[in-house]
Amino acid sequence: MGTDFREATDDHETLVELRFVTNRKLVSSGAGGEYFGDDHGELSAGSCRVGFEAGDSRGEVLRVDTRPVETVFSGIAPGAFIIYVHGYGEYFAKNCRRAALLQQRLGLDGRMLLFSWPSSSYLTYAGDAVDLEQSIDELNALLTLAADTIGHERIVLMAHSMGSRGVVDALKLRDDEARFDGAVFIAPDIRRDVFRENVSMLQQKVSDIVVYTSDSDRVLWLSTTVNVSGRLGVAREFDLDHTTVIDVTPTGTNDISGHLYHMLNPAVIEDLRTLLGSRELAAKRSFHRVPGETPGFWRLEPVP
Repeated sequence: MGTDFREATDDHETLVELRFVTNRKLVSSGAGGEYFGDDHGELSAGSCRVGFEAGDSRGEVLRVDTRPVETVFSGIAPGAFIIYVHGYGEYFAKNCRRAALLQQRLGLDGRMLLFSWPSSSYLTYAGDAVDLEQSIDELNALLTLAADTIGHERIVLMAHSMGSRGVVDALKLRDDEARFDGAVFIAPDIRRDVFRENVSMLQQKVSDIVVYTSDSDRVLWLSTTVNVSGRLGVAREFDLDHTTVIDVTPTGTNDISGHLYHMLNPAVIEDLRTLLGSRELAAKRSFHRVPGETPGFWRLEPVP
């Protein structure tokens, strides 16, 4: 469990309020609010306040408050609503910090919710995979609540890394007649052949499917070796019916892992803001999608 949760002692340039739903176990309650650990618990909801200094992408969790799960969608902003499922190796405080940074950089204030499942650290890859598998029912319960409360047509599922497996497995269990608005898979740590086997199912459950990939993703190259199977998030031209695949390799890397480009890479952030409707369509773009040889496959490159 992370130990960097503390109450604010000074001012921060930017404050982000992030909604969350979690199946982590509540382990403490103090002056800074509630804290959730790495074990499974009852489904809970709330908000975490994260402060950022100028030029700081790490952030600091200042306070966590809980609320009834059924009220978590109260007072949301108009437009598409994003349910974000994180990847492996993230204890609760890291969940909050990273998701708050993503919400702020994508312009999704009031339009995003974090589903925090009980992952822990980078040393627990296999254990995290099991914990995610055991969280599918809770993720499904969240999707049902979201669909009943705000409607399928407003909901975009966004998954990063191992979280992509959770979204695919949760959608498998659903028998909705209506489809969710979209599913966005970023650096997906899922076998490419398994995803291909599930594309037809996904097309019945969501209106649009977008996959972001990179050949510079060191985490997924390691996962390819560990799992002895090609990962969807490693850039390759492949044809998936009614699926948009975007290779971000030409935009470079902004961290040593090459795995966090959705929150650190300006080109990918710009593309996601356009995709999710949080960027003015008339605004001049610095990067654009260039079609590859395979239908539905694009490369994100600088505008000449």
